[in-house]
Amino acid sequence: MASIAIYEEQINHYKAELAGYKRQLNLLGYLRLLSFLILSFFVYQYFRDLFEPIWLLPILLMLGVFAGALVVYTRLQEKQTLAKMLLELNKKEYELATTGKSAFYDGTFFMDDTHPYAGDLDVFGYSSIYSHMNRTGTLTGANFLAQFLKAPWLGVEKTGERQEVVKELAPKLQFRQLLTAQAALAGEKSEDQHELRLWLDMPIRFLNDQFVQVARWVSPALSVVAFIYLIATYNVYPLLAMLAINSLILRQFLKEINRQHILISSKERVFAKFSVLVQMINTENFGQAAMLNRDQEKTQEAGVALKRLARIVNIWDQRMNMAIGMLLNGLGLYDLHCAVILEKWKLKYKDKVAGWMDVIYGFEIYNSMATFAYNHPDFIYPEVNDTQSQLAGKGIGHPLIPVEECVKNDIAIGTPQQFLIITGSNMSGKSTFLRSVGCNLLLAMCGLPVCAEEFKCSPMKIMTSMRIKDSIAKHTSYFQAELLRLQEIVKVLKSGERVFILLDEILKGTNSEDKLSGSRSLIAHFLQYHCLGMIATHDLELGHMEEAYAGRIRNYCFESTIEDEQLFFDYRIREGVARNKNATFLMKKMEII
Repeated sequence: MASIAIYEEQINHYKAELAGYKRQLNLLGYLRLLSFLILSFFVYQYFRDLFEPIWLLPILLMLGVFAGALVVYTRLQEKQTLAKMLLELNKKEYELATTGKSAFYDGTFFMDDTHPYAGDLDVFGYSSIYSHMNRTGTLTGANFLAQFLKAPWLGVEKTGERQEVVKELAPKLQFRQLLTAQAALAGEKSEDQHELRLWLDMPIRFLNDQFVQVARWVSPALSVVAFIYLIATYNVYPLLAMLAINSLILRQFLKEINRQHILISSKERVFAKFSVLVQMINTENFGQAAMLNRDQEKTQEAGVALKRLARIVNIWDQRMNMAIGMLLNGLGLYDLHCAVILEKWKLKYKDKVAGWMDVIYGFEIYNSMATFAYNHPDFIYPEVNDTQSQLAGKGIGHPLIPVEECVKNDIAIGTPQQFLIITGSNMSGKSTFLRSVGCNLLLAMCGLPVCAEEFKCSPMKIMTSMRIKDSIAKHTSYFQAELLRLQEIVKVLKSGERVFILLDEILKGTNSEDKLSGSRSLIAHFLQYHCLGMIATHDLELGHMEEAYAGRIRNYCFESTIEDEQLFFDYRIREGVARNKNATFLMKKMEII
């Protein structure tokens, strides 16, 4: 696979880059130490010679060298951190490409047994669609991706636009990986978005207060006068008076100041990285991808605005340094200045921030989708249309099964048959095929390429009943849980939505006669609505429904064969009803009976 070689090349590149950064940082460390020692020598000479001015120039020069080395050192550290993040990212990609095992976050937090299909189709959890796709770097982006996979926006036009997005972004490897790395380096916390919204929704308090506007300029001016007076007369009382007055002024507003600062503090890194993300988005060329170009238009101001917000927050956070905070507030009402500047920013950009955040998190979704497409170059983009309800494909395989192990099959539903009844012996491949079809339909509606040679479908809501669980905590038996799921499916069908149904061994919680009767009635009931579906079952008698509903129900099966006391599966779908059985053979083989 070409991607394996590319990821290996990326790993070697970033290893070499990190080695170079390490050498440069070591040299800068020595330079800082040397400049500090030389600076100390010049300072010593300055004091020894009783403040001889001749030493001031070399002192200032060495201070400049030390400060410059520190600035360059800090910038190199940031580049080193980014390179480390990119190295780890490519290592994970290489591991996924070579072993099929994902080291990316698998979305276990988003698992929900009550969701219409997520649990049955392995959308979240170990070796899931989410674990293979997720390249989000922020907590909110991870949540946005999860919600998208749970409920992709239906519609032919929207699906087409998303396909354009994926096709445009998939080849942009460097852009995509930088987006993931920079988003992760933002270090977003779970409460950040909530606190940002609370701060944005707070009323403008200081900007419209006339007293604050006058005091924040008059106070520093009077403090400067008092300081000059102190130097000239050695009289400290005017300066002490200003400290006391400023303290009383701040005390009046302290509660409101602290409330705002708690919500906005320590977010300088998040805003700074979001500014970088927006600037990346704004400077990239996205060709004819309409959705990406619209997002660019929304964020033209965002890069500069978020960078300025990061600087303001960083400056205000200096109040947490007790010495600096007391000095600046005591002499110049520092908190009031910062609060007013922040309110000016909020007044200008408040209504745009939510849109900017949506673009950033939306790009994390697009990035994840495009990476999935890039990692599966053999997948094809499906044809999604509304002309008729259908799902038809050739060479359909499960998107998460390695190519060398994946057995592919053809299927056609809705042309004209409405339901397929799939019979087969244990372990013959029925459930895997149902999941293969369901997963590919989900990918298609997301705008992603699918694991197939050909694939056509209509936008449909997926609903499944395959891995029903009982619940002691909810006092729900297995049979009751299954009935509740089927009830939910019927409720959605009655609403008129177009639904694709996947059922695996329904009504297992009752006797065989009741199960057969109930299954027949359920399938017949489904035929009244706007739906397509597949039902896997061991009940061979259900195959007779093909005769009763000719043209609307069709039988398919998976068979197993026993040769030389060995059980074989070819995992190939065939027309008709399964004939072979293997349960008794397997029990004897395993010496159970």
